[in-house]
Amino acid sequence: MNRLTVSGRVSRRNFLAGSAGVAAIALLAACGDDESGGGDGGTAAERDVRTDKGTVTVPAKATKVACADFFGAFAVVDLGLVPVAASGSGYEGTGPRYETKLAKVPLVGDFTVPDPEKVADTEPDLILRTIDTDDALYKQLTGIAPTVVISFQKLSLTEVAAKVGEVLGRKEQADKLLAEYEDACEKIKSTHADVLGKYTFTFAQAASDTTFWTLGEKWTDTKVLVDCGVTLAEPSAAQAEATEEYSMERISVLDKTDVLLIPSGPDGVTEAPDNKPLTSNALWAQLPAAKAGRVWPVLSGAASLGTALELVERFDTVLTELAAKS
Repeated sequence: MNRLTVSGRVSRRNFLAGSAGVAAIALLAACGDDESGGGDGGTAAERDVRTDKGTVTVPAKATKVACADFFGAFAVVDLGLVPVAASGSGYEGTGPRYETKLAKVPLVGDFTVPDPEKVADTEPDLILRTIDTDDALYKQLTGIAPTVVISFQKLSLTEVAAKVGEVLGRKEQADKLLAEYEDACEKIKSTHADVLGKYTFTFAQAASDTTFWTLGEKWTDTKVLVDCGVTLAEPSAAQAEATEEYSMERISVLDKTDVLLIPSGPDGVTEAPDNKPLTSNALWAQLPAAKAGRVWPVLSGAASLGTALELVERFDTVLTELAAKS
């Protein structure tokens, strides 16, 4: 998804891979009036929504939303809003879909912990949290504006889009995005049916200098690929968790895969520098897929349907190139 840069900032992939991130595969950020972050914030019309903290009364259609964690910025922009505030940093490096709208949004805290005073300065009509939130922080935020807490730890990206649309009063936009995603996946399946039927795939990435992960279907990127018709190879096909960690000495567990996918850098095409401990290992070069030249960097860290669509677009190119090798 045209990632945040790896050095000096936290990439979407790396944040997801962290102890908090693997649990919280997703998102929400700040949003503002359409394309501008403005709006009068009027709350004449209100409605109730269900949240992790109970029922909350919110604007019928929020126009000045501040999100108190990182990933929601992408989901909110997907629905046609621009943040009035966002947590984290590095939005200027998130690619053409997002960077022009997010680069100048006021930052109100780090990736998971907002500064309530900075949030209040943006005068939001709604505050949105998408990860587990303790009562003390929740009380501070509710003193500023109606606060919706919905942890997306166990939700798919399609469920996330639908829920964000409900919370923000943007069901029509969410439905349109869902239809776009489903159509894109179906197009991949039909266009590349022969290749998809011929090969198995594994998404693997370095976890450290001495370990690597295979990414199972519970990992957001892998789920997108499965939605596109991918057949996972073992061991990722059978793994119960989003990630399974192996020492570099066990790279041979990837012998059964026909096509290896690895995380790309910010350009979406070349390998992420922090993945080099895996692909530079001598055992990697001995894998059947590596010997056959069937290794492709792809976008990783899908945190919203918009970022998932970026992965689908990249995967279309991968399958076209794979077909040319067949």
